[in-house]
Amino acid sequence: MHRRTAWRVFAAALVGLAAMPLLTGCSARLTQMVAIAGDGGGNLSVELRLDPEAQRAIDLPAQLAAGTFDQFLLVGGERWTAPGNPSSTVQQSQEPDGTVVLTSVHRLRAGSGDLADLRSTLGISRPLQPILTATGRYWGAPVAGETSTTSTTGTTGTVTAPTTPPVVAAGTGAAQAGITGLPSHTTLQSLLTSEFTSARTDRSGRRLRATFTIASRAGVGEVLDPTCDAASNRYPKTRADKDLVKGFTLRYTWAMPSGISVASEGAAIRPDNATATWTMPYGRCELMEISSTGADDGRFVNGLILGGALVFLMIVFGLRSLGKRRRARDDDA
Repeated sequence: MHRRTAWRVFAAALVGLAAMPLLTGCSARLTQMVAIAGDGGGNLSVELRLDPEAQRAIDLPAQLAAGTFDQFLLVGGERWTAPGNPSSTVQQSQEPDGTVVLTSVHRLRAGSGDLADLRSTLGISRPLQPILTATGRYWGAPVAGETSTTSTTGTTGTVTAPTTPPVVAAGTGAAQAGITGLPSHTTLQSLLTSEFTSARTDRSGRRLRATFTIASRAGVGEVLDPTCDAASNRYPKTRADKDLVKGFTLRYTWAMPSGISVASEGAAIRPDNATATWTMPYGRCELMEISSTGADDGRFVNGLILGGALVFLMIVFGLRSLGKRRRARDDDA
């Protein structure tokens, strides 16, 4: 076989292997993009991509008919519109491979040093329950009568036993137990600190670029929830948990009006040096930080301290709550 032909065959085989997971399993990706202009305004956009299997898993036609995506976005009263169509909330398009893309944009108000409009919009508690009601189950929830294996770890070691999920009536909400600890509401992000100085002209007439320091936490749920700790063995993992971790990806992009001097671990910085992206599976709640002024700047360090303090407080309160539950179970016994 000619060397060039052999290379082409090998390359085609690699492409086929890489495509197999996409063809054989559920794949969904939620992307949030914050694009901030020099005056502090800009856009917050949300894009949900669903392959054909994921569309069937959540019964996409039922979701669209019930308006669940509108309910998720419009709960805070802020304005979300389809790109280029202000009369609609969500734009729907379809790619050649059958992937459906749902997109919505919220325009950010300018003029705030702490990006108040962005902070408010990201922090709104948004309902997941309408999605459950429309489909009767969450993506990958246990099938009635299906036997699966769960492992629990205690003082005597790890015990593995088969479990049979109960019959779940569609729309009752009982299927929510299929995903461990999934909250009934979630925020888009938790904006921990945001300092922003708009682009301006100094007394000498020199144009100064905007500066910023941003710290935000991604993911679904709180830091101690199973939804933020997919690798932990503190809770039994259902098939639904495992399917979500494998098939549901979260992506966060921050596009800034000036260069990023430093970014926290996991960020992919584009060549323009003004855009950072974090990509993580469901089950991760990462801290995302960017600054235009460098690691020596006190504001960036303060963001790290604030983020660490928040995690510490969540651990303290989470352990306290866990202790109360254990005592309650002991009292009942």
